[in-house]
Amino acid sequence: MTRLGKLARILILFSALLLPLHAIAQDLNALRADDAGAEGGRAAQYFLGDKNAIYITVNVWGKVNKPGQYNVPSGTNLLTLLSAAGGPGSYSRLDNVRIVRLVNQREEILEIDVRRYLNTGDISLIPELKPGDTVVVSGSAYNWIANAVDVVAKVGILLNAVVLMQRLD
Repeated sequence: MTRLGKLARILILFSALLLPLHAIAQDLNALRADDAGAEGGRAAQYFLGDKNAIYITVNVWGKVNKPGQYNVPSGTNLLTLLSAAGGPGSYSRLDNVRIVRLVNQREEILEIDVRRYLNTGDISLIPELKPGDTVVVSGSAYNWIANAVDVVAKVGILLNAVVLMQRLD
């Protein structure tokens, strides 16, 4: 095998192994950052903002365009928070948006049908948020299919690299 062939083989193998390791490292760094924030203890549930407005801290997870932690005015409803988070993502499931809330030291899960609100305009379907609420927007069935196709494509790339390495021998 030529020197160039050996180098190509090493580069293909290295890239095939590096991509999954890079993704794992990113996930670990995100977890460490989350844990570091938790060590400082729980922040006050209410705080004063500009012009003495009262704010609460809430979390948005899942299929929204900008998930994260938000400080919003007390009295903010679910739709306003979803809008602040950039709106639902491409493959969001809006018929089952969940709000995880701590009530009397126990978690309570509210299931909200935002799609029904969008069809009827009935604002009574949209709850007001409480301090510490976590809003979870899950992905639709199409989202799961798209993820599966993505995994199959990556496996195909890896198999292609293996076949190329065998041809170089």
